[in-house]
Amino acid sequence: MNQLLFRLFLMLLCWFLVVPALAQQNMNLPLLSNWDDDSIPNAWTGAFSECWGYAANGREYAFLASTQGTYFFDITNASVPQLLDFIPTKDTVTLVVNKDYATYSHYLYAVSDQGENSLQIFDLQYLPDSVVLAYDDDALSKRCHTLTVENNRLYMCSNTRPDNTFGPMDIFSLADPVNPVLMGTLSNPGFFNVHEVFVRNDTAYCSNAYNGLWIYDLKNPAAPSLITIIEMYEEFGYNHSSWLTPDGKTLAFTDENHGKGVKLFDLTDIHDPQLVGMVRSNLLQVPDPLSDNGSMAHIPYIVDDVLLVSYYHDGVVAFDISDPSQPIRIAWYDTHPQNTSYYSSAGCWGLYPFLPSGNIIASDISNGLFIFDGSSILNYQPELPLPPSVSVTPNPVNDLLQLSINAPANGSAHVQLFDARGRIVLDESHDLLTGKNVIHISVKQLAVGIYVAKINAGTSGATIKILKTE
Repeated sequence: MNQLLFRLFLMLLCWFLVVPALAQQNMNLPLLSNWDDDSIPNAWTGAFSECWGYAANGREYAFLASTQGTYFFDITNASVPQLLDFIPTKDTVTLVVNKDYATYSHYLYAVSDQGENSLQIFDLQYLPDSVVLAYDDDALSKRCHTLTVENNRLYMCSNTRPDNTFGPMDIFSLADPVNPVLMGTLSNPGFFNVHEVFVRNDTAYCSNAYNGLWIYDLKNPAAPSLITIIEMYEEFGYNHSSWLTPDGKTLAFTDENHGKGVKLFDLTDIHDPQLVGMVRSNLLQVPDPLSDNGSMAHIPYIVDDVLLVSYYHDGVVAFDISDPSQPIRIAWYDTHPQNTSYYSSAGCWGLYPFLPSGNIIASDISNGLFIFDGSSILNYQPELPLPPSVSVTPNPVNDLLQLSINAPANGSAHVQLFDARGRIVLDESHDLLTGKNVIHISVKQLAVGIYVAKINAGTSGATIKILKTE
């Protein structure tokens, strides 16, 4: 009997330990669907790597990389993704860990960084009926780590050519999208390879591993011009990848090392970048998040003022960087809840947050394709600025929200709060007297996350996002 009671006690203890952990899997990022296939052979810690998205003719699509090739999904109904096709890599014997994608016009470009592979170009114009493999040849590349497309140029980073020569970054013209033509190669004695690149308006932000981040003017690809180098910064590590805010003033980049934060640099003066902020994730609450036991960021993406990071073990993590010096974590979804430590590299590999619907695609190395409702964090509900007569404090808030309204005459104020799904969670009306009015609204009972507050006070109206904290 004592032994039985002891076992029951252990079972209850495990239950109470597990429930809080499950509760931490998601904040403000509702899961719409997940697709996985355990029959796909694993390499490294799982079967999957990069993902990408595409929209055309009112439909949305997701592409998912596996050790064997590329899966093509119709995700117009994001709750029920439809597998349309699978096309293998040129080398199906080698289990490919690293794959990468980019789209241009109605073409998808794909590379692999293991085995005797090739550049693949898929023609997407016949979706959802079929996918056409328009090009599959190693004449330009048999292995490539990452690639990107900007305007009509294809940038291939760490490119191994068929004769085994190596291009730190080869640049191709896509004037003919299925026949890329070499325009130039970026190289410098100061670095061996370009790990990944972000390009906008012919300015390339090159993440060059332990040689830092190098910014180039590539208007003439045959004669690149170095603008500046960001190196030996705080929490310096393996400079992995970067993304730029729409206004071009803030650059976010990751260092692919445990315990290193994601850096936010002010590029107001591109010749003198300044570190202004840093973000990190620690969902496992390790005692020293800056140590080798801390989390590790992979790839950053920016939509408006929202920074999204594929954060390996911690999944998808989002931050409000409207003030880069005071970033705020606003959402996450742990795609790899089975992890108990930040050891090695597991979890979320890539993201695609640029679909018209506001849905977000993510790939998990072990758990496949994830689709999230990102509407609450991607500014798809436009904010109406608060008029001078209305103020809302504090924001973020954990208990009482205070509305100050300066009313020109007696009247009323109507306040509504909407959750991430657009459901009304609070609906109140308050009388207003001429002059200054202070209204207190309790939000203590609401779950942690982002809410949209709609305020109507006479002729004044406003819509503002509210962050509810613990």
